[in-house]
Amino acid sequence: MSTFTALSEIDITPYLKKKNGMSYLPWSSAWAMVKTKFPDASYEVVKSDNGIIYFTDGKTCWVETRCTINGETLTETLAVMNHRNQSITADEVQSTEFEKSIKRCLVKNLALFGLGLSLWNGEELSDAAKQVRARKKAEADAESVAKKKEAAALAAENAKIVELAKQKIAGGVDQGTLYAIVEKYTGGKKNPNAISTIEESKACFNEINEL
Repeated sequence: MSTFTALSEIDITPYLKKKNGMSYLPWSSAWAMVKTKFPDASYEVVKSDNGIIYFTDGKTCWVETRCTINGETLTETLAVMNHRNQSITADEVQSTEFEKSIKRCLVKNLALFGLGLSLWNGEELSDAAKQVRARKKAEADAESVAKKKEAAALAAENAKIVELAKQKIAGGVDQGTLYAIVEKYTGGKKNPNAISTIEESKACFNEINEL
């Protein structure tokens, strides 16, 4: 699986935050997801020729990050903007805004590798991630149905033990002897419904049936 496919399949929806009516992925969540998938991933802040952490044309400013994931390096830029996503003029920008922009640029940089790329198109979840989420839901639903069927089957087997025990007692079998057998399969409980697996239920039934 390619790096892009692996990251684009991640469902970022649970990590999204809202600000000014727009969804965004916090940089800490984005970086954690990438490092979980690719522990060797790294990033750096690209500095200007004079060694500062931003670039400017004298009117506005922008920042640049460079990420390396799974041996591939990509670079991205982002304008230094205010809370309305408008560029801040070079004479008004403050250092804290550079730091915030660098982290936003990092998220944008990671999107080039596939993580949350759809956010930059105004969507919250990529098609690949939607498919993965749908598949996981289908798997969870199927697992739930299977567990319900198994529980019903177990209940039916345990019910057989109850009926058989009644028949044995009516036929003169000592009740204490029956309880002793049941307790072997329930961890000391006298109720056959406490048996937790179909295999143990059938074994208990067979043992009582031999009395």
